[in-house]
Formats: sequence, structure tokens, C-alpha cells
Amino acid sequence: MSSNDQILKQLLSSLHRRFAIDIEQVTAASRLSDIGIDSLHLVDIMLDMEDAFGFRFESLLLPPNPSLEQITNAILREQAPE
Repeated sequence: MSSNDQILKQLLSSLHRRFAIDIEQVTAASRLSDIGIDSLHLVDIMLDMEDAFGFRFESLLLPPNPSLEQITNAILREQAPE
């Protein structure tokens, strides 16, 4: 299982690589719309996270316009053993 910091670092890396987001200007509290990411881009990011951490989302319950922290928490929930 990954830690919050590992997941956030991977999220930031994906945002930078895919969308040229300046990660120095992004925090865990940043919301997707604040950094120019829409729901279609979120799918690409989630696929990156699945590949990076070796799991598949069973369900992805996120509020509208989630923060990076909310996405990180969703990934941790998906990785948690049942």
C-alpha cells in the first residue's frame, strides 16, 4: 500500500507530464478546475495512478471538482485491503 505522500507525488508527476502543469504552484488542496483539469482529463490521471500503483479502481466516488487530497484519499481507499 502506498502513502499519501507517494500518491500525491505521483499525481503531481502525472499532471506535469500529461498537461505541463507547474507543480510548484499546486498543493494537495488545489482543486482540478483551479489547475485547468476537467473530468475527461481526470480519467487519464486515474489510469496513470492505476498503472503506477498496480491496482484497478472498483469504483471511483469523488465529489464534483475534487482536490488532489480527495483524489489521494480515494486511491488509498481503493488500495485498502478488504
